[in-house]
Amino acid sequence: MKILYTTLFSTLLASICLAQPSDIDKKQTNAVRISQSIKIDGSLDEAAWLLAPPTSGFVQNTPDPGKAPSQASEVRVLYDNTAVYIGARLLDSHPDSILLEMTERDNIGNTDWFAVVIDAYRDGNNGVGFGVTASGIQYDTKFSAAAGRGSFGGVLNSGESSWDAVWDSEVKFTPEGWVVEMKIPYSAIRFPNAGEQVWNVNFAREIRRRREVSYWNEVDPNISGYLNQSGEMGGISDIQSPVRLSATPYFSVYAENFYEKNGDPKSSWGRSINGGVDIKYGINDAFTLDMTLIPDFGQVRSDNQVLNLSPFEVRFDENRQFFTEGTELFNKGGLFYSRRVGGRPLHFFDVYDRAGENEEVVDNPGESQLINATKISGRTNGGLGIGIFNAISAEAHATLRNMETGDERQVTTNPLTNYNIVVLDQNLKNNSYVTFTNANVLRNGSDYEANVTGANFSFRDKKQAYAFNGRAVVSQKYFPGEADLGHSFFSGIRKTSGKIQWALNYNQESYDYDPNDLGFIFNANEKSIFGNWSYNKNEPFGKFIEAHVSLDAFYSRLHRPDVFNDLGFGTESWIMTRNRVAFSLSTWMEPVETFDYFEPRTDDFSRYYRSPTSFNIGNFVSTDYRKKLALDGRWNFRKFNEDGRYRLNFNLSPRYRATDRLSFFLYVGSYNFKNDVGYVTTLADGDIIFGRRDNITVENVFNTTYIFSNKMSLSFRLRHYWSKAEYSSLHLLDVDGRLVGTDYNEFSDNSFNAFTVDAVYRWRFAPGSDIFIVWKNNTEHFSDMPEDVQYSYGKGVDRLTDFPQRNSLSLRVIYFLDYLNLKKK
Repeated sequence: MKILYTTLFSTLLASICLAQPSDIDKKQTNAVRISQSIKIDGSLDEAAWLLAPPTSGFVQNTPDPGKAPSQASEVRVLYDNTAVYIGARLLDSHPDSILLEMTERDNIGNTDWFAVVIDAYRDGNNGVGFGVTASGIQYDTKFSAAAGRGSFGGVLNSGESSWDAVWDSEVKFTPEGWVVEMKIPYSAIRFPNAGEQVWNVNFAREIRRRREVSYWNEVDPNISGYLNQSGEMGGISDIQSPVRLSATPYFSVYAENFYEKNGDPKSSWGRSINGGVDIKYGINDAFTLDMTLIPDFGQVRSDNQVLNLSPFEVRFDENRQFFTEGTELFNKGGLFYSRRVGGRPLHFFDVYDRAGENEEVVDNPGESQLINATKISGRTNGGLGIGIFNAISAEAHATLRNMETGDERQVTTNPLTNYNIVVLDQNLKNNSYVTFTNANVLRNGSDYEANVTGANFSFRDKKQAYAFNGRAVVSQKYFPGEADLGHSFFSGIRKTSGKIQWALNYNQESYDYDPNDLGFIFNANEKSIFGNWSYNKNEPFGKFIEAHVSLDAFYSRLHRPDVFNDLGFGTESWIMTRNRVAFSLSTWMEPVETFDYFEPRTDDFSRYYRSPTSFNIGNFVSTDYRKKLALDGRWNFRKFNEDGRYRLNFNLSPRYRATDRLSFFLYVGSYNFKNDVGYVTTLADGDIIFGRRDNITVENVFNTTYIFSNKMSLSFRLRHYWSKAEYSSLHLLDVDGRLVGTDYNEFSDNSFNAFTVDAVYRWRFAPGSDIFIVWKNNTEHFSDMPEDVQYSYGKGVDRLTDFPQRNSLSLRVIYFLDYLNLKKK
């Protein structure tokens, strides 16, 4: 292995050294300083607009890369001491055909849009984007080195950033097309402290009815990244970063109801009043402090809870705005899973073991109360990004009640805890970088403490054709009198541009590696090699506009003991027609018997399960989203080399746009694991019990949104999830990894039923200021008793009203206070 990677590294260096330098031509434009005021109304009728040179000559990114777009665009840029002004005339020979679906802020629907991308430090790795749809909806995002190829809108909708800046824009239609006017204050942009500013910029536009995306400076889909393909804008001089100080106080009130059909009493009510504040302060022109004091996340969308039969933790999305906004620097090292902060208490499950024989757990909060959280982040003129994150969560307690006497006592489930992250991220030439990350968790009392330190890098050649990536991490857990030390290591080489691309990666995670106090991995104790080869055709051909084919190979072993684990090969093909219907076909095969050391759940990995050979095939279809009715569908079938054992999964996602304001989305999924094999329990004598089971899951999600205006919306989301595990036989896991007979016959079936509703009314009544009215309903029930398990989906639906449910109705008011605006007044 060492010889192999030495050879690969030498080959990469030779490829980079032999590559001929090729400076990509950058278009150039200038902004013009003005002294008169500009009214943001979408008219561009002030004489000052004629002073700025017109910027035009856009180039298609899709569907015909490199060609002129079907409609012309012209952009002009002005600036003064407070802001940059963007004026865009977007010509359209058929303005009555411009698509105008309205959406919530930061979402792009079936509509035309225009955007500007700014990389003020010109590092090709970090930037901001501001966009406006033809229906006047604002969206903004932060770009990082992780942004790949595609369109600006595609990156935004894929959830690259939830950054929410305060800026002005207006849209107006004319007989020649439509006009966008923007005012982007300097408080929304970080830029170098220099007398003369030269920024990397790009302008983008989509003509939705043609699915045509074009950029001012060409963005070649065969080259990885966006920011590295920007043009240049000069002419800006003698500007200063303003005093960036804002506060966003909030006030919220809740009315909550708990209902249990067979409870005594059946219904109980509660209420609460909360208040707190978020503060942003510009320490200097490049660094910003963000702080949240006494945060309230009660209105955050409900998690998608599932029945987890695997040995691994379920990873949930982060929906709390403070942790989704401006955290790209902290996420760069891959060591920050923000759901750990204020998440499940450390001893949440231990409470049930500590309860006495006559005690029951009557209250066990699933989350710790967050007291405060602070972020400091920015980048120096030399390209050094610095990020510091700190948060404190309060003690958490569970309540146990003596069922005979009624006496109650509290048990600490989480100590006072401090979470801290420090990140140093240095930009290098050719959009390369080196990042250092340290994350630590300090706990009050006798509980262990954790520290994780890592470094990762990406080195690219001048032509952006090759990349060498790597990462090394050390994890430490400190217990009284001892410490656990673990490590992980990753290295990989990639060809990142061109029609033919490839990658070869090696990853190692030691037996003791554990970053999960503030990070996330599903499992450690593994070393693996992954290879990929792909062919990408981004130009139209025949009846198609785009096609991709890839081949994958994967091989893994345990780190300790050094034994074989898995081997697999896969293929994937994807193609899109000129009618914007996409198809994909994927396969995966494991041609040899594999050894699962994780499912037996032994601490020393001394036991394993022999998994038979298998073959998987899957397909995905997506129809044209420009139509009122569109459909996504996916299925996959995996057959194991055992009688009656297979997995058949499928889901359908129809979406219907009734009007440009009202839309509906439905997701229906069915997951069928027949004659599946999995862990059941470990007996007191160390015997491990496995079982053959049918694991059937049905999930339905219904979404609808009505947009009153570009500042007011109403959304409704309903999710029902039902899953069962029904065992047909129980077995002893033999020492050779095979299943043999056993006398164990304890009842092991179970089911899980979850029903949630999230209804949100939002009104942005002033810049950065919102009123939210939220209704949440939550019903969850895990069943493992013979009389209680729901063996069919219909039974699961019928039983929903029998289970305890929580309803919450809340009002939250957020008001944005900006120092500069207050000073003017």
